[in-house]
Amino acid sequence: MEIRQLKTFMSIVKLGNFSQAAHFLGYTQSTVTTHIQLLEKEFNTLLFERFGHQLMLTTDGEKLYEYAESIIRLAEDAKNELEHFATPRGPLIIGMPESLCVYYLTDLLAEYAALYPDVELKLKFGISSDFRNLLRKNMMDLAFILEGNSKETDLVSKILWPEPIAMVVSPKHKLAKENMVGLKDLHDQTLLFVESGSIYRSHLEAALTKAAVHPRTILEICHIETIKKFVRSNLGLTVLPKVAVQEELANGTLVELQCPGITFKTNTYLVYHKDKWLSHGIQAFFKLVNERLLK
Repeated sequence: MEIRQLKTFMSIVKLGNFSQAAHFLGYTQSTVTTHIQLLEKEFNTLLFERFGHQLMLTTDGEKLYEYAESIIRLAEDAKNELEHFATPRGPLIIGMPESLCVYYLTDLLAEYAALYPDVELKLKFGISSDFRNLLRKNMMDLAFILEGNSKETDLVSKILWPEPIAMVVSPKHKLAKENMVGLKDLHDQTLLFVESGSIYRSHLEAALTKAAVHPRTILEICHIETIKKFVRSNLGLTVLPKVAVQEELANGTLVELQCPGITFKTNTYLVYHKDKWLSHGIQAFFKLVNERLLK
């Protein structure tokens, strides 16, 4: 038994014959006949009988009519309810590095919140390794991740754009006037980093270890703005996404160092678990990312 068969049955009862029901429903008369035959076969009974030109319900047809009304009404109620819930709603937990939020995503997140006020948008700042673990535990829906190459088979990674990384110092720093610096020049320097786990920090630390270069001090600082303030004060040097220091590079309060000894191959990815159910809220977020960030 299908809802469309019951609708055909109801239309015949209300309109009085098969041909008018077929015209009303946009079916051929043979389709209408088939719908009734299938219902009669399923219930092993006749639903209609003819008295001359008049089409009448049988006793079983009258019983089915009562049920059909309720079934169709419930089906319509379910359809309306589900269409209501098709509007994005509920919690949406997104992880991202602070730099991406501040320099790329603020306007997008504000627009999303305005478009979908029933979505409880929750942002978590941190590092890529933590985000991957939270995605695997289904404690996070999506994450923006900075990394070189995404190789996890259980995570879906959509590349968004390449992310240039800059090594920067204060104009007062002794390396600021050098056209090129080598890894050896970083020996005995003070390095300021975000917490362990960032891809660009890992790149630099791996290169320094390989070159047997030992910085004097490594300061770990949670917030990018604090790192930039310390670097501007000539406390040391840092590596950060270039977007995070483009204003300081433009106004001369920071200077970018060219270091051929290390290549930062970093991309921004939007990542989710391969088994994640993509809710209406997630799909709406994907759509907005495509429209606003990937034009």
